Amino acid sequence: ESVEINLPPDKVFAYTTDAKSWPKWQSMLPQAEQTSQGKVGVGTRFKGLVRLMGLTMKWTAEVTEYEANKRWEKTITSGSIVIKERLVCELSEIGTKFTIMYDVNVGGFMKLFSPMIVRAMRKETRTSVGNLQRVLESQSRD
Repeated sequence: ESVEINLPPDKVFAYTTDAKSWPKWQSMLPQAEQTSQGKVGVGTRFKGLVRLMGLTMKWTAEVTEYEANKRWEKTITSGSIVIKERLVCELSEIGTKFTIMYDVNVGGFMKLFSPMIVRAMRKETRTSVGNLQRVLESQSRD
């Protein structure tokens, strides 16, 4: 999913890589925190809760790729579900084209529910990028 945001890429990148902001724009993440010290980069770790399809589950994540103000990727693990999440911020005519992509791998018993999990994540992601645009653009007007 992608969205155009009327802010420069460095502002969008800083906000979307700050775990404290995630619950403000990602409805499926009611709780998130950085668990490692220092600035975000390869090796940074996070934990939190995810709420999807009526279930709340714990998750952990680690940054596996990082290019400041442009893109980052993290691997998220929640039980038998492993997700690679990639965020990309690109300069656009109005400011930033923000894109979020997921590669979802479901194992074990949960594999039976993978089509439903993917559909629910896709719907939540569409909502989240819209939330991100509204939150960031309203903050820039304040």
